[in-house]
Amino acid sequence: MPSELADKAIKIVSPVTGDFLAKAKVSTACKLAGTDIDSLDRSLLGEFANKLELACKNLGPNISQGIKEKVLAL
Repeated sequence: MPSELADKAIKIVSPVTGDFLAKAKVSTACKLAGTDIDSLDRSLLGEFANKLELACKNLGPNISQGIKEKVLAL
């Protein structure tokens, strides 16, 4: 089960991609940040937000930047 922070990130991404792809993107970003979706916590928030922005680049630069900003505000 995703951590509380990962769950919030999924909810930020899902309006753009849908639930399944949002979870996949968050999971990928967690792996790139050196953790997993179940263990993500605030100590890795900055690194995770950067990796999530990279994982969402295919959605467009404005969308991926907006997702990063929303995650950093959590």
